[in-house]
Amino acid sequence: MPTRSLPLVFLVAIIGPACKRPAARDASAPSSAPPPPTQAGAPAPASPNPDSLVQFAAPTLAFGALAITSGDYYDSIGPGYKIGTLLASPYRGADFVSARRRTDEPCKGEGCDEPLYLRFLRLGAKVVYLRRNSDAGSYFEQQKAEWQRWTDAFAATGLSLVADSTFAVRLFFPRDTIAYTSSTFRFVSRTCGGASQQVAFRHAVFQDVRFDGKLFYVTRPDGSCLAFEYVPYFSEREIVWDSPPTESNHSGYSWKQNDEFGTLELRYAPFVSADVVQIDRDAKAVGHTQRGEPVYELKDHGHPLLKEFFRDYEADFAHAEARAAQFGGKWQDSTGVQPPKLSYEQFLAARPIFFWRDPFGRLMRFTNNDFLPVSMAEPVIYLYPTAAQRVHVEAQPLYDIRAAIPRYHAGWDVLAQPTGELTDATDGKRHSYLFWEGLSFISPMRQEGFVIAQDEVAGFLKRTLPMLGLDERESDDFREAWLPRFHGAPYYFVTFLPRETIDQLAPLVVTPKPDVVIRVLMDFKPLWTREHVTAPGLPRPPGRRGFTVVEWGGILR
Repeated sequence: MPTRSLPLVFLVAIIGPACKRPAARDASAPSSAPPPPTQAGAPAPASPNPDSLVQFAAPTLAFGALAITSGDYYDSIGPGYKIGTLLASPYRGADFVSARRRTDEPCKGEGCDEPLYLRFLRLGAKVVYLRRNSDAGSYFEQQKAEWQRWTDAFAATGLSLVADSTFAVRLFFPRDTIAYTSSTFRFVSRTCGGASQQVAFRHAVFQDVRFDGKLFYVTRPDGSCLAFEYVPYFSEREIVWDSPPTESNHSGYSWKQNDEFGTLELRYAPFVSADVVQIDRDAKAVGHTQRGEPVYELKDHGHPLLKEFFRDYEADFAHAEARAAQFGGKWQDSTGVQPPKLSYEQFLAARPIFFWRDPFGRLMRFTNNDFLPVSMAEPVIYLYPTAAQRVHVEAQPLYDIRAAIPRYHAGWDVLAQPTGELTDATDGKRHSYLFWEGLSFISPMRQEGFVIAQDEVAGFLKRTLPMLGLDERESDDFREAWLPRFHGAPYYFVTFLPRETIDQLAPLVVTPKPDVVIRVLMDFKPLWTREHVTAPGLPRPPGRRGFTVVEWGGILR
């Protein structure tokens, strides 16, 4: 299923998850072509074999490009290239084959425009799809009608297509993280940049891991590439402060700058150069991590980094007040959506920025989330009228809508069916839901919620989402979109915003007026230790009757 997202003022953004989709179709792809080149900036695969199951070799054509039409969209697979031979049972002697998949379905997920590789084994006329080694995972084969169309497409070329959900080659496992000594690196994309890259270290499976000063890259024998970022081993809650800030922090700190679809927009680079901050000259130690490494803050309260941050904070606050006036001046009310504006002295007392030097010598900046917009991602909207009818829908976050499917023209105009199927009045294309992302305003994180162990998040969401009003399909879509974000930390704080708060952050206008509206918005953050919090009471959702509208999404901080 596809992904979505949106924002808020001190900027909160609304976000809704979606499925990752392949890149747009390359109509020029021939049925037979030379071996695929490695990606720009990536060196040729190293000759040592990091996985004893496969003897890798130079790519040779295994099957030509195949194509199907699925609904309104065109999909293609291939050409497929043999990149090695299996050396062990149960597929000893089989060709290991890699193929790109492309589609012209609208791109609406984080990473949806990145290269998408499927991997197969070929034994004579039999082609085995390797679920655990393919970027599409189980989604590809579990779409039964689509899988049958692909089976027919392979059969038309004399090949039989089957799937194996258990066999896998280590080198092509999906990777959320990799580890080296005591450092953890988190996956960020399947695209490698073209900047100069030096070998940073050698990994047990991936061999050479390259570094361009920002990200770490590995290239596999089929030319596919994985990019990772270094992840600090601590959170601000684990720092031993010599002098704790006098203004409380409610939302934690962020260090990653990212303007990708459905992720927090920080504005500020995660690393600070020596010509901006020199530790010995400009900073002082104010605490240490659990490993005894110092963390720093700026000595000069008038430093340009602090002044710039506060100017942005003031501008966001003014923007929020101006927008609130458009809605009757009801911005600061009992919902607690927007905190009171702080003076520069209060801003400094909250420790807006601190620094730490990472294992690669970079000075990392940690930025106080209480003064940043939150990213509301992937609001996904379902419409269920009692009979087929035309519906106009408007999403109204504080700032503009950055992305939407279908295309947003002062709202959406669709023909909605009782099943939830939507037909865009502009181009006639069919959709299962409406998706958008945008930015709203700064909003503190709710303090009541649940602390869940990472391996229990899936079960928690499966139990809780129906209690909030989502049906089985909507709950499945929510979990498919959001569960991949729960990795890298042993615990998570999870909360759900009250309906009145959601309506303040992102008003939703539907015409004709629905009988029932159900809105679910999740907020969460990683924790490195289990903390005690007060669990909120979950409100009873309204019963579904008449024309029902359902929306779910989440906030990224």
